[in-house]
Amino acid sequence: MRTLLISHEEAGRPGVIGDILKSRGIETQRHIILGEDGELNLNFPDPSEFDFIISFGSFYSAYDPEVATWVDAEEELINRTFDEEVPFLGVCFGGQVLAKAVGGSVEKSDELELGELHIKGTSLGLPFPEGPWFSWHSDRMILPDHIEVLAETPSAVQAFRHKTAVGLQFHPEATTDLVQAWLDIGGANYLPTGMTTEILMSELNEISDETAQNCEVLVDWFISEYVSAKKA
Repeated sequence: MRTLLISHEEAGRPGVIGDILKSRGIETQRHIILGEDGELNLNFPDPSEFDFIISFGSFYSAYDPEVATWVDAEEELINRTFDEEVPFLGVCFGGQVLAKAVGGSVEKSDELELGELHIKGTSLGLPFPEGPWFSWHSDRMILPDHIEVLAETPSAVQAFRHKTAVGLQFHPEATTDLVQAWLDIGGANYLPTGMTTEILMSELNEISDETAQNCEVLVDWFISEYVSAKKA
């Protein structure tokens, strides 16, 4: 198998998901939209050259005007994946772009979901664990009625699916090293009152083994349900 991994910035690394793909012998190609030199690369590879595509998070939200060109280009890519039936997994920002591509919208939420997260499956059933997961966002995806919501919290949709695509609002790829890197390059400036880098990292350290195991279940389900089934 071969997959395209979309990072919106260099810091949006594949983390646990990348480790899982490597352990499964899956070939990966990484496409970084905003390079460290500030140059944009919106010339995505042809989606038909890959068995599936995963799009990761960003320091931005999908409604930020600064990234409108990113979102438009990625929406076009997602629509091509629908046309060509290439499975797509959107993580956090990637999930938000998917929400927009299926006719939904994204708006700022009243609640910051930061740190350990437990989600609640809907009546459709949740094919991966409810938690713990790691989350860092203050947004809310608004989806059309025909979209299947798989999980939510009181403040936000957390997982949904449509055709050959799945969108997530949380960060299953998070590792302690990855989150520490986010903090080091500016994320610490956005922590709420009462939250410190030490508290956040201590919390993540306590759950990192479980979140990695949960991520493995999620990735294996996605590949089995959408990728292997298509190839069969």
